[in-house]
Amino acid sequence: MRKKRGYKREPELALLRDYKLFAIACEGGKREPEYFKTFRYISPRVAVDIIEDIVSDSEMTVVHDNKSAPKWVLDRAVKYIDKEGLSKEDELWFVMDKDRWSESQLREIAMYCEEYPNWHIVISNPCFEVWLYFHKNKEKPNPTISSCNNFKNALSTFTPGGYHPLKYIPDFMQAIDNARENDTSEEFFIPNLKETKVYELGQVLIEFIGVSAFNIFIENKLPKMIAAELKKWKTKQKKTH
Repeated sequence: MRKKRGYKREPELALLRDYKLFAIACEGGKREPEYFKTFRYISPRVAVDIIEDIVSDSEMTVVHDNKSAPKWVLDRAVKYIDKEGLSKEDELWFVMDKDRWSESQLREIAMYCEEYPNWHIVISNPCFEVWLYFHKNKEKPNPTISSCNNFKNALSTFTPGGYHPLKYIPDFMQAIDNARENDTSEEFFIPNLKETKVYELGQVLIEFIGVSAFNIFIENKLPKMIAAELKKWKTKQKKTH
């Protein structure tokens, strides 16, 4: 794996930009990309790239036996930067699940991130659904909910019709507070079971979006997006019947 970092964006153009780019690696998950793509519509101050959407498996120049291996994830990030560029003002975030990685693998990625001030890793234990859980709950779940499947099943009961990112975004700032308050390992980058560090990414996002702009989105734009999604769903239902 090469450690070379490309910066394709011209410095003059980067200085003219009034937004911050968040390049997010969500290896292996479907809910993560759907969730973070929503932030593209919240504020013009924030741009979001999902690295897996831009660098496909077929574009990887180095083949690894295990696609969950740290080198595979890091190589894809480097490939993204070579392809798209990343200014020093932009940020790259690895959003990882503890149940898919060993501690040594997570440490390898974390150590790599320490080499660059705008590279970060946030982990959920056991999975990203813990972060979503804290959108709707202030406290950790009872002992019957501990596995990733448990959390997924719980999410299906929180909102009518099951999970959809647009139903969770209104509780984004509350999720930051809830997840932070329940973080019992603040000094360690790997959270304890039923905890998540994704609130760290959330804090940075809301800082650049701004609370006022976020609330305007929730009040004015989100209802229209939900209505459009409902219309799509109804059209799809008609075609299947």
